[in-house]
Amino acid sequence: MSAPLGGSYRYTREGRGVFHFPLARPWTWALTHHGMWSVFVADVEPARQGVPARRHPLHPPAELMGCWLAIYATREYDAEAVRWLREAHGLEVPAGDVLPADSYVAVARLAEVSTVGNDYRAFGRDPWWAPRSAPFCRGTIAWWLEEIQYVEPLPSAPAKRLAPVDPGLVPELRERMRLARDKLWRPEVYAVPAALPGPPPAQVEEPAPAPPPQPPILPAPPPRAIIDDRPVPPMLAEPEQLGLFGEAPRREEPATSTPLVKDAPPAEALPVAATHLDVLDTLHQLQPHCRTPPAVLMEGARRVRALLSDGKPHEWRELWAVATIDPARGSLADRVTEMLAVHGPLLPWRVRTTGTCKGDGYAWFTLAEDVSCSATP
Repeated sequence: MSAPLGGSYRYTREGRGVFHFPLARPWTWALTHHGMWSVFVADVEPARQGVPARRHPLHPPAELMGCWLAIYATREYDAEAVRWLREAHGLEVPAGDVLPADSYVAVARLAEVSTVGNDYRAFGRDPWWAPRSAPFCRGTIAWWLEEIQYVEPLPSAPAKRLAPVDPGLVPELRERMRLARDKLWRPEVYAVPAALPGPPPAQVEEPAPAPPPQPPILPAPPPRAIIDDRPVPPMLAEPEQLGLFGEAPRREEPATSTPLVKDAPPAEALPVAATHLDVLDTLHQLQPHCRTPPAVLMEGARRVRALLSDGKPHEWRELWAVATIDPARGSLADRVTEMLAVHGPLLPWRVRTTGTCKGDGYAWFTLAEDVSCSATP
């Protein structure tokens, strides 16, 4: 067989052969009485262990295109076709004992074969493929018939699908085609029985809906506890916020604000004979930005001055070490030192230093020259 596996192809020559084509009832009745002109051919693979039954749609051989198909009504009666014709076209199908079986009922030419993906007729424009109200699509590969001629049923024995028709029956079949074409024979109208094969959907008694479930009886909620929801009074002082390294962050004051230590006397203004207690008495009202007590800052400044008093350069890590009073609170080195480039009054706990970088990644610090050691508390 040399037939394309997809796409639409049409016959290019008119064949004279007549081939046996079996079709289940009531599809034969839709073909002969209601204008159906497309058929769907499939092989059914029976179910086996672990694999359900499957349908395999078929393409006809290319040699069959343009030839005649003798439509043979089989004894099989398709119950799904009854439902499909009723829901898709509103047709009530005659019962199986009314429609002819084991007979040739029509002859038609196989004109075209197409698939769902490339045929506009598959998307609702052809009522015999997949109308919008149909419960399911009839298939994926359609065999389109032309020059359909209904004939007086000609009884015959079953045969293999697409096998040549018995040569002894071909003359009789052609004579019945001529009688039907000349209107000397008209298709018989089959009466629809009162008891249709399968009740229509409107007659199906739907079960009464189940009563809605009763809501569960929940225990009574416990009495609500008395909660004191009065607003919390504001804190009298700001909480201390620690930074990434356990240090309180510095707060930048706006340029227009008045510094908290505007009236703080510079270190040079302290008397030479001032004692440690005198300095604390002078600073007891000062509040540093870091909120560290002035006494702690003065102790850190004293340690830094003691380290730098030898006049030799020292690394920053040395300043950091000597200015660490409480390891849990971090070092005071960045709070008690100040570079010489900063102008303005010097706080008593600030030690002015000169930094030097030698290009090796380290910074070295010494005491600034304009700071007198006599200011050391």
